[in-house]
Amino acid sequence: MYCIYFFQAEEAVSSQHEIDSIDENLKELSDRIAELEKCHDDNLNAKDEKEKEVGFSSSEKTGSSGPESKIVYVEAPPSIPAPKVILDVKDLPPCPCKTQCPECAQYVVTETYTSVSSVTWMVCVITAMVGCVAGCCFIPFCLDRFKNTIHRCPKCRASIHTVKKL
Repeated sequence: MYCIYFFQAEEAVSSQHEIDSIDENLKELSDRIAELEKCHDDNLNAKDEKEKEVGFSSSEKTGSSGPESKIVYVEAPPSIPAPKVILDVKDLPPCPCKTQCPECAQYVVTETYTSVSSVTWMVCVITAMVGCVAGCCFIPFCLDRFKNTIHRCPKCRASIHTVKKL
């Protein structure tokens, strides 16, 4: 009977050591949580700082031979989307756009100008046949929507592409 009591007492002592060890780990973790919350609050308050160095004590470092850690704060990307670069010159719209010049291989915003096309003449003839002989038939020569658009490189002045109406 004495042996049973001794075994139970020994088991209680080992359980108590285990409980004490868990309590110590719990206290260390709660201290670490409080420290991290303080650092988090400090980081939220430091909005204007671009770069902040954070030092760690030797007990917190995983390796004593490594360099100190540095936290770098990065700004959010702009809310305005970047301009689209059109690499297929056949897909160029009738307005200036960003593309790569096939002659000088530079990324440029094209220069555009219009020229009279067959559509311009066709609309002129059709309006004259309908009865607009008093000069209204020349209106298509003033409107860019009836003309071809020519894209040109502003650096080397090479013609990149012509957007035709028909």
